[in-house]
Amino acid sequence: MQMIRVMLVALLLALTACGGGSTATGPGNEYGASGGDTTTTTDGVDRSKLAKELYFYNWSDYIDPAILDQFEAEYGVKVIIDTYDSNEDMLAKIRAGNSGYDLVVPSDYAVQIMIAEGMALPIDKSLVPNIVHLDPNLLDQYFDKGNVYSLPYMYGLTGIAYNTKFFPNGIDSWAAILEPDQVAAFAGKFSMLDDARETPGAVLRYIGQSLNSTDPTALARVKEILLAQKQYLAAYNSSDVNRKLASEEYVLAHAWSGTAIQARNGLGEEFSGNPNIAFIIPKEGGTIWMDNFVILKDSPHAYTAHVFINYLLRPEIAAQNTEYIGYLSPNKDALELLSEELRTLYAQGFAPNEEMYKRLEWIVRNEGTTVFDDLWTEVKGQ
Repeated sequence: MQMIRVMLVALLLALTACGGGSTATGPGNEYGASGGDTTTTTDGVDRSKLAKELYFYNWSDYIDPAILDQFEAEYGVKVIIDTYDSNEDMLAKIRAGNSGYDLVVPSDYAVQIMIAEGMALPIDKSLVPNIVHLDPNLLDQYFDKGNVYSLPYMYGLTGIAYNTKFFPNGIDSWAAILEPDQVAAFAGKFSMLDDARETPGAVLRYIGQSLNSTDPTALARVKEILLAQKQYLAAYNSSDVNRKLASEEYVLAHAWSGTAIQARNGLGEEFSGNPNIAFIIPKEGGTIWMDNFVILKDSPHAYTAHVFINYLLRPEIAAQNTEYIGYLSPNKDALELLSEELRTLYAQGFAPNEEMYKRLEWIVRNEGTTVFDDLWTEVKGQ
């Protein structure tokens, strides 16, 4: 954790300073498949082993579409994307096996689940030489020691996004989105994440508990607060919060940091941004998380998935992707390529400084934390 802290501080300082094939499994499962040129070029990729298509199961609004076109132009592989809005939805889809997907992007604790349940294929690091561009302080994390099964894609924070036009004095506490006397004036104009860990976790931090606390008394209080808030809520929403904030359909939202940046800056040709959107980690604390590349154990096109991961880890591609989606890149060599506009937003609180880091916590999954699934079912069912 200390190394993560050092990395995050270094990131902010740096940013401020810088102005179909075979269906067998395994990394070699496409050997001999005909997907393009039969030569191995200077990038080390054997075109004869590439599939014609790669199936990527990813979060909504979580990759620059232009990158997919660029990858296809270079390698002749069409990347087909389906999207999900929660780790739980993704896990439910792939758990039975034979989903047809090659690559997914689980968050930290979900990587643990995939490894424990035998859903993940070990990464063949010889096929991903661009690992050298990843910040070593973001490797070897608790959920996959040694990065045997996963590699970092993006990381970020969970806090509150809000419209400064409606909150000219700013926000500093979870009370602004949890307490009925504060949210009543904005009934139907704010949302909480549709997430069994993030939303109860926010309330746990608000009442002075760890977001991983399974204390029955604390969880009873969490349920009470969420049910009292629920009548004023527009929705539990993890999908289009960016668009609703930008259009001012929402003026307040429990949100991921990159979602807030997308609401602020817009998302390519998808929608325009709103310069009034700000983001904070409340004084009581919030979540830090990391999303990761994981190749499914039954991936039909695992070799091609490795090539795609390696492509996304090129510094110039990582920077392009970060500019588009707004989350924090673990690619140390991409940082100096980011625009002044994005670096400025990071310095304004969309990325953590040392003080903010003290209020951040990782979500941990273990046998005891299954109580959150029951809690979430009860809250949403009432």
